[in-house]
Amino acid sequence: MTDSRTDRAARAWIRSMALFAETQPGGYYREGTAGTSELVTGAPMPLLNGVIGIAADPDPGEIAEFAASVRLAAVAWSIQVRGERVADRIAATAAAHGLGRETHLPFMLKDLDADDAREAADGVKVRHVSSVDSDLYRTTMAAGYEGPDPLFTVFARPSVLDHPTMRAYVAEVDGTPVATSFGVLVDDLVGVFNIGVPPEFRRRGYGRAATAAVLRDAYALGARTAFLHASPLGVPLYEAMGFGHAETWSLFTQ
Repeated sequence: MTDSRTDRAARAWIRSMALFAETQPGGYYREGTAGTSELVTGAPMPLLNGVIGIAADPDPGEIAEFAASVRLAAVAWSIQVRGERVADRIAATAAAHGLGRETHLPFMLKDLDADDAREAADGVKVRHVSSVDSDLYRTTMAAGYEGPDPLFTVFARPSVLDHPTMRAYVAEVDGTPVATSFGVLVDDLVGVFNIGVPPEFRRRGYGRAATAAVLRDAYALGARTAFLHASPLGVPLYEAMGFGHAETWSLFTQ
């Protein structure tokens, strides 16, 4: 059983993904009647493409139907459902499409308040960037995720960086970029994404500073709840910032 706060945040997450898909050439999104979505963003990671069962009790038949979409053949994709206990039919659908690797992602929430608007880090300047800073954002994010620079172009398009509900940030120390972050505002919730810190700058509070900038600006714009999926590396950081583990999502990939 899930609570209404978590359900609402899960819906905001999929809405933020739909908005991101709209910014991409060839992006696609559709919803089914039983809470299943097909998402194609073109981003180079399975988490951001595929079939997502956003309902607390996902429908195996609708997930199987959506997984047969020809649009998914062109991207790295996944099947995602809320919860750690996955119906056998959903696992079988994943396996039938070659998505035999199951992992789990913590879904974390935080209530925002005035303290988030005041948090800052000494010596770190975090600034909101636009399409003028596209190259800087892309290269810093690529360094933070330790991936090839061109793969991160999808996150640095003008359609993303200048979107009215999206805000990208670069943290700098003495003019050197040390972290990235990204926020998507959905009603009075904000999704936190793209927290990346290059290896040589980790464990110095720069990821926290970049995350805090998302929360601070979102609070000023009316957000009162933040949500995110956390990697194992990021969980301690987010817990230290007041995020709590709301639930776990299951992710099936190749």
